[in-house]
Amino acid sequence: MPRSWFLSLLLCLFLCTCGRAPEAPPVLQAAFPVVVPPPPPPPAPVYDYDTSKWTELIRLDSTIRLDLRYATDNNFMKRVIYDCGRCFYRPEVARALLRVHHDLKARNLGLKMFDCYRPGPYQQRLWDVLPDARYVANPKRGSLHSRGAAADLTLVELDTGEELDMGTTYDFFGEEAYTTTTDLPEAVLHNRTLFQQAMRKHGFLTIRTEWWHFNFAGPRLELSDWVWPCVEEGGER
Repeated sequence: MPRSWFLSLLLCLFLCTCGRAPEAPPVLQAAFPVVVPPPPPPPAPVYDYDTSKWTELIRLDSTIRLDLRYATDNNFMKRVIYDCGRCFYRPEVARALLRVHHDLKARNLGLKMFDCYRPGPYQQRLWDVLPDARYVANPKRGSLHSRGAAADLTLVELDTGEELDMGTTYDFFGEEAYTTTTDLPEAVLHNRTLFQQAMRKHGFLTIRTEWWHFNFAGPRLELSDWVWPCVEEGGER
């Protein structure tokens, strides 16, 4: 091979090598992975009552419906008794009601509350309007409502809110409302039986004269005069 041709080849290779773009330096991996901080926790709930003594029922399950009649004039006295409507119970009673409600959900049913804890001063207001022990407990003796251990309620269909037919309206005073009355349509008797079984399963007892009234069968709780605070519409709780 001629020497001149060999030198030309070397020169060509040298020129091609010099014309290449410099290679980018390798990307070095970070020594430690980048840690994304978790989002801040939601703010703690604010309570305007002593949670060791009371539980607001709808805080446990917002699908429990409220129709608190004594906070309106839609009651047998046609007078507003409560300054505002909120539904409170002693914690153990509230938890028992929640268990009833959860059991009923499998049937697309749930609870609708007519009256819950009734403070002593409100019991006095009822007595002042209707001092008749057949319908209103004498405040001197006290009501289980004022112990946070009695419930006036009914059953509704969860998806529509429609009440099950129990034969009479709430606060109907007559034998048709008695739990011992059997001369009623078959559907009404079925609904009452379902209702009573659901409540009794979790520690509630019926009374003879009112299908809607149940007493908690746990330890006898103390009477209370505590009155819940009222909250403006849409206000924080």
